[in-house]
Amino acid sequence: MTRAAVDIGGTFTDVVTVDESTGRLIQAKALTTYPDPTPGFLNALAKVTDSTDLETVGYGTTLATNAVLTRSGARTALLTTEGFRDVLEIRRTHRSTLFDIYEKIPEPLVPRPLRLEIPERIAADGSVVDPLDEPAVRAAAERLRRARVESIAVSYLFSFMNPQHELRTREILAEELPELAEDITISSEALPLHREYERTSTTVMNAYLTPLVRSYFSRLRAELRDSKLFAWLQMMQSNGGLVRPERAASFPILTLLSGPAGGVMASAYLADLLGETHLLTLDMGGTSCDVAGVTNGDPDTRLDFEIGGYAVSYPTLDIHTVGAGGGSIAKVDDFGRISVGPDSAGSDPGPACYGRGGELPTVTDANLVLGVYDQEFQLGGEIFPDLDLAARAIERHVAKPLGLTVVEAAVGIVRLVNANMMHALRTVSIERGRDPRDFALVPFGGAGPTHGVHIARELALRRVVIPPIPGCNSALGILSSDVRHDLVATLRARMAKLTPVELGKAIALMAAEARQELEEDGIPPERRILRASLDMRYAGQAYELNVALPSLRPDGAAMDRAIADFHLVHQTRYGHSLGDDMVDLVNVRVTGLGAIPKPRLGGDAATTGQAEPRSHRSVVSVEGRASTVPVYRRADLIAGQTLATPSVIQQLDSTTYLPFGEARVHSTGSIVVDLR
Repeated sequence: MTRAAVDIGGTFTDVVTVDESTGRLIQAKALTTYPDPTPGFLNALAKVTDSTDLETVGYGTTLATNAVLTRSGARTALLTTEGFRDVLEIRRTHRSTLFDIYEKIPEPLVPRPLRLEIPERIAADGSVVDPLDEPAVRAAAERLRRARVESIAVSYLFSFMNPQHELRTREILAEELPELAEDITISSEALPLHREYERTSTTVMNAYLTPLVRSYFSRLRAELRDSKLFAWLQMMQSNGGLVRPERAASFPILTLLSGPAGGVMASAYLADLLGETHLLTLDMGGTSCDVAGVTNGDPDTRLDFEIGGYAVSYPTLDIHTVGAGGGSIAKVDDFGRISVGPDSAGSDPGPACYGRGGELPTVTDANLVLGVYDQEFQLGGEIFPDLDLAARAIERHVAKPLGLTVVEAAVGIVRLVNANMMHALRTVSIERGRDPRDFALVPFGGAGPTHGVHIARELALRRVVIPPIPGCNSALGILSSDVRHDLVATLRARMAKLTPVELGKAIALMAAEARQELEEDGIPPERRILRASLDMRYAGQAYELNVALPSLRPDGAAMDRAIADFHLVHQTRYGHSLGDDMVDLVNVRVTGLGAIPKPRLGGDAATTGQAEPRSHRSVVSVEGRASTVPVYRRADLIAGQTLATPSVIQQLDSTTYLPFGEARVHSTGSIVVDLR
């Protein structure tokens, strides 16, 4: 039986398969296709399997993200409680840059004429203050029909305490607008939490994406079936878990950070095999660079985030993104200042060296000029890069304007993109009170291993771990991720007065729902794992910290332990803590996990001694010094061998550059570089 995982990036589409009987991994790449990524998806999958025993295909995509960033989602309407029409524009009055008086707030995803008020009111305790005005809902449906909306969001005040008005509104809208019955999102299902702005924004975002994502998944399943590669499709979520496409189609907000989440999960899995507990991950692809932290084996998570300036409240891996990829374009402005990114050449036309019509110099072109990349070795198994085209692009757009040689300009491009990525890594380490010297770096993506060792040295990290298939690491992460469902409910109470029975009742309801979701995913009972956690804060605070609850059936001791953990987390985060009688519970969360067999990586160290290179070639370092270095093939390396540095390691999905350090091949197939 074979499982496959596909990750669609801005330049390449990656696929990894694992044979469950042997544990053998096979990877491949295909150029990402635009505007529809499905052909690239099928091209990549066809390279590694044509079998009928394909059991599942895990899938990571930036479809939802791109729709938000390019404003290409559905024409969406919002029905809200009378008097709350402008919640989306009032927002939180926060500024991304505190002192920028010219900061522009993005236009709401729902224009004001499509935001309709409905007379109704639920009180904070869930009681009905004003009944739902059903004729007003029907009148609103008629207005929306004339406006030709494609999706509808419904967000009423305090619906998370009592959803009956939202449920009835959905019934009426489905009666009046049957063609939109599947494209109605209600906030009591999308995000049953307090804070009307975040709940409304998240609900609107979900409605905005639903028609697009549902249509795409439907086409993808049909094309998979027609290609005879049909298998059970599983989607990668932003929280690092898998979900069936039917649920992802109903709640596309689950997939907003689907693409980069896979790489973080692969790194966490690899770290566990290596005995590493503290990691910084660096995913440098063709278009962007995503960084994240892993502490004590657990990836950083967050409960709220922004995308394109819009608030979304949903558990997600805490990933920071900058425009620094292999396809990032280098340019010189009218004042003689050089910059790299965030604009990218993508895959069409791609870097100048691809020979596909691109004329602007990129990071990939710079690495080719410096000798790190080889014009005789295919990039991604697809393209033989053209050195002359790369050199001409750098000379015309960077070297001549700055009065530099082509090599000097290429060095400058690489050093600048490295600086951009170092700044991103500082954001998830130093700016969060972490000492980078306690961490190892896991660079991956098509370009990550090319730059990772230099970046690690500049940040004083102690070790670099190059994954076995770094260019397809995100796809590997999808293969190693579990099915996951995150459920949440608001339960506001002072912890000192809350009884274990009240808390246990709330957890039991969500646990039953989580088990039902896992049942629909086909996860047998013995592979189901349920965990509970609490969102707590001190009385008077505006935001919460999440703390794990030791048991799904809490007693007094478990609740005391959670309170003590909250004090500790608060002390660590903010430098102080208060008394037990000041702790408030706000939300209860239950996570349901369906354990998926993990791919086996490598084995015991098989040999000793230094690996034999295939060849040697001249490479220019970021210091501008040229030297002749050995060139290895990753497929030749055996666990236990050491590698000379500086050196270059070539493989189908990525090129690794080791300018210094003590390098060896780990039993997992990873290359470990010690920098101390």
